[in-house]
Amino acid sequence: METMRVQCYRANVNLAHMFFSELMREASDVSGCFNSRVRHLLHLHIAKGMQRYALGLCHCFKNNQQSMVEEGRMLMEYVTMNAIAIRKILKKYDKIHCSVNGKNFKSKLRAERIELLQSPWLIELGAFYLNFNGLQDGEFSVSCDLNASEPVIKLMLLNSIKLDCSLTCAICLETVFNPYALSCGHLFCKSCACSAASVMLFQGLKAASSDAKCPVCREAHVYARSVHMLELDLLLKTRCKESWKGRMMNERAEMVKQTREFWDLQTKLAIGF
Repeated sequence: METMRVQCYRANVNLAHMFFSELMREASDVSGCFNSRVRHLLHLHIAKGMQRYALGLCHCFKNNQQSMVEEGRMLMEYVTMNAIAIRKILKKYDKIHCSVNGKNFKSKLRAERIELLQSPWLIELGAFYLNFNGLQDGEFSVSCDLNASEPVIKLMLLNSIKLDCSLTCAICLETVFNPYALSCGHLFCKSCACSAASVMLFQGLKAASSDAKCPVCREAHVYARSVHMLELDLLLKTRCKESWKGRMMNERAEMVKQTREFWDLQTKLAIGF
């Protein structure tokens, strides 16, 4: 009898392992598909000149505003429905098995940066809609308040899911400028992130050391896969023109200064000073 119990226990453990492994793979596939599709859509919107024309040809000439908005709407619905489905599956699993394995797995999704509603591309998609004067259709809504003490983008998704995405840089405590999202999900100004990673502005975040850590969560290896938030930057440029222009001039001046100091140092090293 005891042997049978052990065998049943092992069988249940193996089934649970297979179940969560498969669910992790599915969540990873959905996350990858969503990120890739949003990246392509926003690239089509941001691109200019010949690059925009070439992308339009690759996109079967569907590069007009209406088709882009419709595709964005479908992507937002796609990621929300999958996030809701995963939550329900995990909740049902814990209810049936009287466990907290589903809850723990949800935490693992967050740790692996696969939790669908935490993707920086969702913020970019929200900014994309706001650049088209917002989205209000009863099912979804996107709004922002850039003049609040803590500027945010607010997303209302299916099933009344509400997301408030802070636009405050955790380093300078101002609204992010030339924003980058690290792979851990935290949002910073480019200049602040470069300073935290001990790299110069002209080098960019990709030049950061592999052991450089996020200033907020202290996680390493987060700079190489950082996301440049171009739609969010365009939104801030459009709605905060004067402050954006001033900060752009400051960043350019700092970049010129750093570049000059870097090459002065290289020259001195080359000639032996």
